[in-house]
Amino acid sequence: MVWVDIVQFGDEQLISEVGEAFGLHNLALEDAVHTHQRPKVEEYDDHLFLVALMLGEQASIDTEQVAFFVGDGYVITFQEKPGDCFGPVRDRILNAKGRIRNAGADYLCYALLDAIIDGYFPVLEQQGEILEALEDRVVSSPEPGNIAELHNMKRNLLLLRRAIWPHREMVNNLIRNEHYLIASDTKPFLRDCYDHTIQLMDIVETYREIASGLVDVHISSVSVKLNEVMKVLTIVATVFMPLSFIASLYGMNFDRQISPWNMPELGWSLGYPFALLLMLGSAAGLLWYIWKRGWLR
Repeated sequence: MVWVDIVQFGDEQLISEVGEAFGLHNLALEDAVHTHQRPKVEEYDDHLFLVALMLGEQASIDTEQVAFFVGDGYVITFQEKPGDCFGPVRDRILNAKGRIRNAGADYLCYALLDAIIDGYFPVLEQQGEILEALEDRVVSSPEPGNIAELHNMKRNLLLLRRAIWPHREMVNNLIRNEHYLIASDTKPFLRDCYDHTIQLMDIVETYREIASGLVDVHISSVSVKLNEVMKVLTIVATVFMPLSFIASLYGMNFDRQISPWNMPELGWSLGYPFALLLMLGSAAGLLWYIWKRGWLR
């Protein structure tokens, strides 16, 4: 068994020599060095060609293309840049743990694919923690910045969904299609890998529904908060309406000497206290009426 891991494939001569040495198909070799391919599996006479998307280190959302060539006694991988999630696989090979050193190329391919797919779980766990914190903030204090973070969360989940969805189809093709390079005793492991992709899709869809629901909750919370502010301002304006009427009424400039009916209260010694009490009574009456109707609760 040989595993050839090629990182940062900038040497075209080296790639051409590897292709000639192992008899790799030219079209598959071209897809391997040209990134941004969709996860897929292609069958050739003497080898299989697979493309997977691996998440970056440190639980990053950025994906990296990894191409596999699986043949009789060899596995060749092409990575865009250094750093991967194959550390546990290398450890099992170097320390002869499990059956990996006694199995064929199909089992090694499964182990590498399983490491890539399992690398999505820590990222989704991190996204779930962020989503829980956002949920608490949206419910307790609906701030304008929350909606931007929610849209960013939905974008990240959409990117993860687009990366995970084709893996399910790819692994399913490896299980269903009969190829002499895929042994029957390896297919149960591939089915376990397929179950992981289903589990990842369920988690992503659940998080997307929660994020969409939080957007609606945020909009509703902002609307409720705005309605509370408008209610307070409306009550204040309503209370001051009769006060403004009374003040404007007694502010009219009528000449009392022309007619005794021209604002006789101005000649009354208690006219000013009467006006103040009238304003206070009107405001108190309106507040009592508003409280009685339950508008202050």
